[in-house]
Amino acid sequence: MPATPPPVATLSWTDARRIALHAQGIGGSRRTAVASPARSREALAATLARTQLLQIDSVSVFARAHHLPAFTRHGSWDTRVLDRAAAPGAGSRLREAFAHEAAYVDEDVFALLAFRRRRVAEQDWGAVRRAAERSGHLLEDVAALLAEHGPLSAAAISRHLGDEQRGEGWGWRRTESQWVIEYLFRSGALDCVGRSPQFERLYLPAGDLTAAALADTAGPGPDPAPAIRELVRRAARAHGVADLATLADHFRLRVGEARPAVQELLAEGELEPVAVAHPRGELAMLRHRDAPEPAPLRAAALVSPFDPIAFHRPRLAALYDVDYRIGIYTPAAERTTGYYALPFLHGDRFPLRVDLRADRARGVLEVRGVHAEPLPHLGPRLRTPQGAVLEALAGELSRAARWQGLEGIEVARGSGGGELAAPLAELLAARAG
Repeated sequence: MPATPPPVATLSWTDARRIALHAQGIGGSRRTAVASPARSREALAATLARTQLLQIDSVSVFARAHHLPAFTRHGSWDTRVLDRAAAPGAGSRLREAFAHEAAYVDEDVFALLAFRRRRVAEQDWGAVRRAAERSGHLLEDVAALLAEHGPLSAAAISRHLGDEQRGEGWGWRRTESQWVIEYLFRSGALDCVGRSPQFERLYLPAGDLTAAALADTAGPGPDPAPAIRELVRRAARAHGVADLATLADHFRLRVGEARPAVQELLAEGELEPVAVAHPRGELAMLRHRDAPEPAPLRAAALVSPFDPIAFHRPRLAALYDVDYRIGIYTPAAERTTGYYALPFLHGDRFPLRVDLRADRARGVLEVRGVHAEPLPHLGPRLRTPQGAVLEALAGELSRAARWQGLEGIEVARGSGGGELAAPLAELLAARAG
């Protein structure tokens, strides 16, 4: 008779959340005063060891998305250490790559993603070749410009080439040469060596920018399976407990190519299947063998919507009961919680989201909205009293303001500010008094 498979371990919904948060480095002490460069480097390194990447976003209405994960885990830190770590030279530790969208990664992860750069080259080379044919010596001209002027943005290269014709419509309206630059970066022919004051990528060649060299890049490469397996393994450690779709999404892998890696890790015992007891029924997930224990968390932290805790929206809904849609990609008339609302973590739950804006000219952190999460499956028994949540939020806002070099906090009470704006304003006024 065939052997009976071992029973699948069961986790409570609460324990699954706690495991996931501890795996991400949540729950430790956090600084209020900005840390020294040395301590900030430690915070950055510890954050990357947990997250494996820092997703990059240009929006700086409060703080850039790649600066927030270290703040969420370690409190106030000197973000300039990230700029130095990503700059070329002796102190370089990070590279910009397409991991989970554009992200900062270390050299090991950058090397693991080589198969993706080759895949981009293979898929897109035909279009770039045709563009180069239409534009004569486009590739040679780009190489000559970068050799003469040093690092340049795609927009600057386009201006030097006299290429000003953009596509129709809204969104990513680029010139033909800008699309070619994007291809050259994604395929690994150009390196990003920093950002301009306008937060544009600055490029230098990573190798030979000739048609023959690029055609070779687009050819067949090594079997990507070992790299995919290692990326899935790293994602599994980062999340502690997660489903297949979440593990694939971490590095934007296809579910079909991540599945064999998961099967190997299951066979080797690095992953085990678990059933998470959710009010609407069991959730089938995978737990890493080194996943932390589900100890209670004393956490109160703002979280970027581009943090690995939150960026796979189906997992955010399944584990944390939060249906999140970011306002920056939503037409203004359809926004319900503001332009850039940050989830607020309290313990192992997200009871609020807070729309913030740093008015640096006035030195004020503006709270444009405070919105209670519906948390439809959590139930009143598991919810923290509103007063305790607002007290924790007030403390976190004070820390956030100090981190950003702002002296005051103002809460907007007008239309669209949410039902909790007024009580938060009263609480902050009482604390100040």
